[in-house]
Formats: sequence, C-alpha cells, structure tokens
Amino acid sequence: MRRPVLTLAAVLAATPAFAQVPPVPPVQPVRNDVLPTPGSGTPAGLQPGGLPVGLPVGQQPPAAPIAIDPALKVHLEAWEKSIAGISNFFTATNLTKKNAILKKETQYTGSIICLKPNMARMRIEKKDKKDEYTAYICTGQAVYEYDGTGKQVTEYKLPNGGVGDNLLLSFVSGALKANDVISRFDVKLMKEDANYVYLEIKPRAAADKADFESMIVVLYGPKVPTVAYLPRTVVVRKNNGQEEEVWEFLQPVLNHQGIKAEDFKYVPPPKDWKFQQAQTQPPPNPGPAPKEPKVARP
Repeated sequence: MRRPVLTLAAVLAATPAFAQVPPVPPVQPVRNDVLPTPGSGTPAGLQPGGLPVGLPVGQQPPAAPIAIDPALKVHLEAWEKSIAGISNFFTATNLTKKNAILKKETQYTGSIICLKPNMARMRIEKKDKKDEYTAYICTGQAVYEYDGTGKQVTEYKLPNGGVGDNLLLSFVSGALKANDVISRFDVKLMKEDANYVYLEIKPRAAADKADFESMIVVLYGPKVPTVAYLPRTVVVRKNNGQEEEVWEFLQPVLNHQGIKAEDFKYVPPPKDWKFQQAQTQPPPNPGPAPKEPKVARP
C-alpha cells in the first residue's frame, strides 16, 4: 500500500476566504522567458515541465560511507546555504501527468506558498475543469486536504510539528540538509550550464522506492540572481517509467513581507462539504490552485 505523503500544502479558492493571497511583491520575479527552458541539450529523457509531488523524509542513513562526486557536494552544500537565507517562498506551478499505458496526458495549474519553519499552502486544479482540484493547508500542527471534486476536507495531525512526510517542502524549508540528501538518496550530477544544475535522484530505501523510481531535478544555477538553487523543473518517474509527473515552477518570489503566519490558518469549507480526521500522514498526489498573486510581469 502506498504511503500517504503531503504534496506541499495549498492555496484555496472555493470561498472568498480561500482566495486571499499576499499583496504584489516589491521585487521583480525571475525572467523565465529569458532563461532557456531546462531540457534543451540535456541528457536523454529529461523533458521540460514542473514540480514533483511530495516525497517522504527521514530514513536511517546506511552505515558504510558514501562516495560522492566533489562537484556535486559543492552544489549540495551551496544549495543548503542558499535555502537557509529564505524565510518564505511563492511560485506559480504547472503540472503534467503522463500515463504511458493509457497514452493519456493531463495538465494542471496552481501555486505554492511556503513560510518557514513549517507552514505551506498549495492548490492544483485541472486546466480545463477548474472545479476538479486538490488543495492543502499546512498549519505546522496539522495538514488539511481539500478535495474539490468530492467536497471533503481531511485533517492529518502532525504530532511532532514539521511539514509532514514531504521531500519537496523539506527542500524548500531547509529542514533537509545536504548530508541528509547524500545519505538517503543516490544522487548524480548529470550536467550544469550557465543557468541550471541538473540532478538525478534515485531512492535507496524500500519505502522511498514505493513512491518513485527516479527523479530529475533542475535547479537554478548558482549565478542566477535571487533564486540560485531553487527548483525550476522536476520530473518524477514511477511504475517502471509507465507514469511520469512533470512539475514546472514559474515566477518565484522570495522573502516577501506580505506573507504572514495568519495566511496558513485552517479555512472552514462550505457547509455542504464533509470533514474527517485521518490517522496517517497526508496523501501524496494533488489532483488538480488559488488564484496566484498578481506578480508584476517584466
């Protein structure tokens, strides 16, 4: 049985309260149209796209020392240092789900907001059916999953705080350190160029292998202003490559003063929705996000 995993937490829009977002940031977002799309001239199999669903955190490291590419270690340590300087983070996101067996491709849009140390909101909705969405709010004490299709809210308690069983949120929040990544995953530096660093990540633990087979992570390069080492594109492969999720992070905004802890409170759903409590960690794949902040376009 697949372990439930939080995909990051959510921005909601089913009621006016759900649509509240921080004011327009006083900073210029990254010009994604200026940077070449990740995947251009990259290793075989890397495709442009977006961000992965959440992945579990906290496996015991192997006893034997792990050999690591010195260049990779430099990037991971620089990534850890860069993330440590971020107090909050906003990004719009696109998600493409691909099923090789059914020959089906489904597209979603959404947005993500994180506030250290352990609060986040996210909403992902189907591109052609806005009512088909999944949204999350992580308050630091609990995660609330909003199922727009089923009209149901599920509460997942987080007894030890934190962000739940979520790899991406741990990356962004800084909860996951460079040594944690090295000890838990088989990480390979695929290539790097002037704008991006390309990593291939494969799970070592059986529990992680149940969640994904491999993951290609494209980070902004160390010389890209304001967003160095933030994720740009992530490709998650599952079930022997038969399923693929391509996540794309767009218009990242960092350390915006308008993002406050109050933005991550639980939002009661409409009266015709159901509420239930779960005994496990939050579920993994968000289906189908609030309206994104009106970030000034370059």
